[in-house]
Amino acid sequence: MTDKDDVAEALDEMAGLVVRHLSERGGLSATALSCLSRLDRDGTVRLTALAAAEGVSQPSVSQLAQRLERQDLLRRVADPTDGRASLVEITGAGRALLAERRRIRHDRLAGLLDTLPPEDEDTLREALRRALPVVRRLAEAGTERGFR
Repeated sequence: MTDKDDVAEALDEMAGLVVRHLSERGGLSATALSCLSRLDRDGTVRLTALAAAEGVSQPSVSQLAQRLERQDLLRRVADPTDGRASLVEITGAGRALLAERRRIRHDRLAGLLDTLPPEDEDTLREALRRALPVVRRLAEAGTERGFR
């Protein structure tokens, strides 16, 4: 096993731990939450663009959009450049749901950090200070290579 394999394995384990222990979906699928987050981050888009960005089929994202629209988490709006087409955008309720989820994750993490002895918290803080910029660059590289 190479050093890169060790790093890849550690990052994979960390990602799994975060997903298992900190995710609170609130009845929504990971795809639904990812679509809402993308709309919040990127703004109004056509369903075809959302499907491509999320790596799901157009029919799947269409059905998902219908469900999210019924829950008032997104809405369809007319495409100003093409009267035959529509766009989707996140609603205020969708933004509020994402903000609440972020707050819950933050509170869970803060509570977990309270269980650490001060020296472990200091070690984690220093490791994250160094690792976070690197992980952000990895995420950007992944985006450039077509990974979500």
